[in-house]
Amino acid sequence: MQVGVIGTGSIASWFIQAARLVEDVEFVAVYSRAQATGDKFAQDNRIDKVYTDLEKMLKDNDVEAVYIASPNSLHFDHAKLALEHNKHVLIEKPFTGNFDRAKELVALAQSKSLFLFETICNIHMPHMDYIKNRIQELGQLRMIQCNYSQYSSRYDALLSGKTPNVFNPKMSGGALMDLNIYNLHFTMYLFGKPESIHYFANQHENGIDTSGILILDYGEFKATLTGAKDSASYNVGQIQGETGHITIPNGVNGLETVILTTDDTKKEVVEQDKPRLYYQVAVFKDMVDNNDFELRDFYLEHSLNVVEVATEALRQIGLEFEY
Repeated sequence: MQVGVIGTGSIASWFIQAARLVEDVEFVAVYSRAQATGDKFAQDNRIDKVYTDLEKMLKDNDVEAVYIASPNSLHFDHAKLALEHNKHVLIEKPFTGNFDRAKELVALAQSKSLFLFETICNIHMPHMDYIKNRIQELGQLRMIQCNYSQYSSRYDALLSGKTPNVFNPKMSGGALMDLNIYNLHFTMYLFGKPESIHYFANQHENGIDTSGILILDYGEFKATLTGAKDSASYNVGQIQGETGHITIPNGVNGLETVILTTDDTKKEVVEQDKPRLYYQVAVFKDMVDNNDFELRDFYLEHSLNVVEVATEALRQIGLEFEY
């Protein structure tokens, strides 16, 4: 599978390094608005072709799939254009910041029998499978707690009066879409859509959420999901039941370790031996190779459900992203 890249940030480089460990995945082109930026990225990541015209890259017959790591607000336009050029698409999280836009992309991919996939790493990790297979040992669930907080390197710029993309409502930024989205994917992958939600956020004067707590009500159990870019914390995930609990030290975004504790058992599991961004690419490559549209639609439905909840959470604090 030969891949073209849209975006030249750090996440794109990390993605490429991990994806190259998947057999027969090659990166053949990169798009950047600035030639110099594209040239440096291509040199650093051993990519032959650099395009400053996106249409030209999408017309390149060597490009079979496109990985989109552009700013959040550009995900929709870039994905739509790639699909219209009959390319398979991997979209960096978040899928989109608008539920209607997300549905439009899914419908387009399905109508053209193309593969569209959100690169959200944690739900594809072996440790996620372990949690799913052992969660019944916890008995009746009562509480889920997830915290992913890190002080943003761009927060000081925001406080000084600048508006970095990650804190810009016009760029679909904020703590929920950048960090807490991992917690939301983790929880909804395990338990599906909640009965109701409520989002409590700390907001900058421009309206963007710099931190917040998203509460999901599942009836007999509740989930509290915390994401912060204006402060740091020890990150952790916990699933609590009446007969045991599961702890994920350092947070559910990486699922580095899983600790299962019941009345008569305590087991620490460390089974992942690949970079955290590897597993999602392996899933996507296998899906494409086997024309597994059923699995495609399973993951797309999950992504749509997450976008729907995130869109409602943002609406509750007065934010509505166009893209």
